[in-house]
Amino acid sequence: MRRIIAIICTCIITLSLHAQSKAVIDSLKLNIDKYPAKDSFRVKAIYKYLKASANYNTSGTLPYIQEILQISHRINYSYGVRRGLNMAVQYFGDRGDYATSFAYGDTLLAYTKNDTSYDALRDRGILQSSLGNNYHRMGDYIKAIEYNIQAAELFNQMHDTLFTCLLYTNISDIYSRMNDTAKTTEYTLKALHLAENWNNDELTVTTLLSYSANLATIGRYKETNENLARAWPLIQKLDNSSYKQSYHHIKGTMEQRRGNYSIAVPLLKRALVYAYINEDVHQITGTMESLYRSLTGLNQLPEAKKYLDSTLLLASQSDLKMRRKNAYDGFADWYEKKGDFKNANEFLKKAAVLNDSLISDENKKQIASLEVRYQVTVKENEIRSLKVEKEIQQLSIRQKNILNYIFIGSTILLLIISLLLYRNYRQKQKIQQQRISELEIEKQLTATEAVLKGEEQERTRLAKDLHDGLGGMLSGIKYSLNTMKGNLIMTPENQQAFERSMDMLNSSIKEMRRVAHNMMPEALLKFGLDAALKDFCNDIDLSGILQITYQSTGLDDSIDQTTSITIYRIVQELLNNTIKHAAAKTALVQVNKTGSQISITVEDDGKGFNTSILQQWRGIGWSNIQSRVDFLKGKLDVQSQPGKGTSVFIELGV
Repeated sequence: MRRIIAIICTCIITLSLHAQSKAVIDSLKLNIDKYPAKDSFRVKAIYKYLKASANYNTSGTLPYIQEILQISHRINYSYGVRRGLNMAVQYFGDRGDYATSFAYGDTLLAYTKNDTSYDALRDRGILQSSLGNNYHRMGDYIKAIEYNIQAAELFNQMHDTLFTCLLYTNISDIYSRMNDTAKTTEYTLKALHLAENWNNDELTVTTLLSYSANLATIGRYKETNENLARAWPLIQKLDNSSYKQSYHHIKGTMEQRRGNYSIAVPLLKRALVYAYINEDVHQITGTMESLYRSLTGLNQLPEAKKYLDSTLLLASQSDLKMRRKNAYDGFADWYEKKGDFKNANEFLKKAAVLNDSLISDENKKQIASLEVRYQVTVKENEIRSLKVEKEIQQLSIRQKNILNYIFIGSTILLLIISLLLYRNYRQKQKIQQQRISELEIEKQLTATEAVLKGEEQERTRLAKDLHDGLGGMLSGIKYSLNTMKGNLIMTPENQQAFERSMDMLNSSIKEMRRVAHNMMPEALLKFGLDAALKDFCNDIDLSGILQITYQSTGLDDSIDQTTSITIYRIVQELLNNTIKHAAAKTALVQVNKTGSQISITVEDDGKGFNTSILQQWRGIGWSNIQSRVDFLKGKLDVQSQPGKGTSVFIELGV
C-alpha cells in the first residue's frame, strides 16, 4: 500500500510540473538549437525543455543545468541563476547525492538573501520543498515536515493554492510514514479542502486517492470506500488511466486484506489492464503481486503461477529486487501448497539470499544518509555559531561607541584601550571571515568532487551498457548472419553485398568497443594509471592521426582511483584539443611522480595560439581541465606562440 501512496504522490508532482508528451519534449529539445547565442533566450529554451522532461530519466539533464548556470552567471541573469540552482538541488537530491544538493541549496539561499521579488520568494519556497524531500528520503521525518511546512506557509501567503495543496499532501504522506494517523488525516483534509474550493478535479482526485490509500493501510476500510466513492465520478470525468489504475488497485488490495479474494481478483485484473496501458512496470508488477496472492487465497494455483512467472520475469528485467524477492516467497508458498517441498525450499533460499542483499543495500543507504546528515548538521552549527559570535561582537562595538561618545576626551588611557579593543575586534573579524570563506571553499570542493564522481560513474555505466548490451547484440547479429550465409544460395553480386555488410558490421563492433574503452578504459581499473595512459597514447599513435611519444617515471599503485581517473581525463582532454585544433604532427606526453608531487607535460609541434584568449574565453574542454586541476589543488601553466607549438605543464599534489 505504501507503493500505491508513492505512485499517487508522483501523479501529484507530475500535475504540478505539467508533464508533456514525448513528442512535445522532443520538440522542445530541438527548439534549443534555434538559440545558439549564449543569452537569456537560450537559457529560457533549455529551462522549458528541462521542466517538461522532469519526469523522464534524461542523461543529458546535468550538462543543461550547468549551461543554464554558466550563461546566467556570465550575463548576470537572475532568473536563470535561481532556476538553475533549484534544478540542481532537485537533480542531485533525486539521485541520492544529498551533500551536493544541500551545497547548491546554500548557494541559492545566499543568492536570494536580499531579493524580495515575487519570483525570488517563489524559488525559495520551491527550495524549501526540495530540501524537505531530501530529508524525507534520508529518513529524517521531523526536518522533512519542518521544511515542507515552511514552504506551505510561504506559498499560502502568496495565495498559490496549487503548491500549498501539493505540500499539504507531501506532509500528510510523511506523517503516514510516521504512523501518526491524526496528523495524516489533518493535512490530507486540508489539501482536500483547498482542492475542492479551487474547483480543481485533478487535485481533488489525487488527494482523495492518497487519503484512501492511507486509510486502507491502517485498516479503516469503511472510510476508504467512502472516499473512493467520492473520487470515482471525477475519475470517470477525467478519463485518466493512471487514476483508474490507482482506484482499482487500492480497492482490490483492500478487499484482499479483508480476505474477500473473489471480489479482489476482478478489481485487480482491471487495475492490471490500466497498468499495461500506462506502461508502468511498477504498477504492473505490484498489481500482479496482489493478484497471485488473491488467487492463491482462492486456491486457484495454476492461474496464480502465471502471474508469479510474469512478476519474476518483469522484476528481473527491470532489476526490481524487492518485487523479485516477493516473487520468490510466492513460489515457495505455491510449491508448498502443491506438496513439492524441495522446490519450495529452493525458492525460500533464493528469497533469503536476495533479502540479505536488500538489507545490506538498505544499511549502506542509511549509513550514507546518516553521514550526510551529520556533515550538514555540523556545518550548519558551525556557521550558526560564527554568525552568533559576529552579532555579539557587533553589539559590543555599538556599546563601546556609545561609551566613547559619553566619555570622549576623559583620558588618553581610555582612548588607547578603546583603540586596542577595536584592533582586537578587527583581527577576530578577519579570522572569522577567513574561516567562513574556508567553509564555503570546502563546500565547493565537496560539490566538485561529487560532480566528478557522478560523471565517472555515468561514464562507467554507459561503457558497460555499450560493451555488454549493444556489443552483445551486434555480436549476436553477426553470428546469425554467418549462420544464415551457410544456409543460403546467393548470386555473386549478392555474395559481394553480403560480405560488404559483414565488414561494416565488424567495423561497427570495433567502433563501439573503442567508444566504450575511451569512456572507461579497462586498463585504468585493472592495471592502473600508467598502463591506461600508455594504451591511450599507443592507440592514437597507431591510428596515424598523431605521432605520440609517452614517457613516465614513478607511477606506482599508491595513487588512488579518483586521482588516477582525474589525471587520465586531463591528459585525454589535452590530447583531444591537440588533435582537433593544433594541426600537429607529433606530441610528447610526460607524467612523473616524485614523492607526493605529480607533474604532467603535454607538448605538440602544432600551429599554436595566443594564450591571452584563455583569460577572456574558455570552451568546455578548457573548463573541464581547469576544474579537474583545481579539484586536485594543482597549478596549470600554458605556453604557446602562433606557429611554434604549445606546451602545457601541470603540477599536482597527491
